[in-house]
Amino acid sequence: MQTIILINNLDANCTLSTGMKLVIPQPTPTSSPQPTATQSSADATDAACAKVSYTVQANDTLGGIAANYNVTIASIRDYNGLPGDTVYEGQNLTIPLCDQVPTAGPTPTSTPPPPYPAPNLLLPSDGAAFTLANETISLQWASAGTLLSNEAYEVVIEDVTDPNQKKLVDYVTDTKYIVPTSFRPTDNLPHIIRWWVLAVRQTNTDASGKPVYVTAGAASDARVFSWSGAPTGSTPTPTPTLTPTP
Repeated sequence: MQTIILINNLDANCTLSTGMKLVIPQPTPTSSPQPTATQSSADATDAACAKVSYTVQANDTLGGIAANYNVTIASIRDYNGLPGDTVYEGQNLTIPLCDQVPTAGPTPTSTPPPPYPAPNLLLPSDGAAFTLANETISLQWASAGTLLSNEAYEVVIEDVTDPNQKKLVDYVTDTKYIVPTSFRPTDNLPHIIRWWVLAVRQTNTDASGKPVYVTAGAASDARVFSWSGAPTGSTPTPTPTLTPTP
């Protein structure tokens, strides 16, 4: 508009009248905008990464700086082109906050496996008889499944004929257990020993550091066997044959 006013000597009010001839200058060619350089994916990623500058203080270490900003040592080293992990006082570092290590959330509670079936007892047969000559008695059962690292078999053995209700509870990861000789009767009478097995799972430890177990499956049917003992120097009496318990 200003060009039309000047070239036609129009007054300040730009008064126009019907029939007035105006000289219209040719339009000035407008140069095309220069193409904008397209960033590479690496440059675009770097540009999008939030960064802060940090000046190394006395007694600073690269590991301490990385921990303060929750980034890895390798990120700071690579971003600043450091040949190693050594930094010096007054050195300027760029901290790439986009490389911050995610803060771990709460550990999900693992779902315990389904209960194990009752183990199938194998040996000794129900009602078997053992004498003083039997130094060891081996209890065996079929596997109830693949136990986890915190699981075991609980073996319960009790002397049902002992007036003090002698009982033993022990834990093994194998499918057999050798009854200790300390459980053998010390009189010359046959004792009825009852035993069963079940899978258990450790959930904690007590004040003395011993594992605390909870039931992880069904208990097996109980079996019995007789075991005759005798005091030192005495002659053991014959052991009667037991009728298997239904």
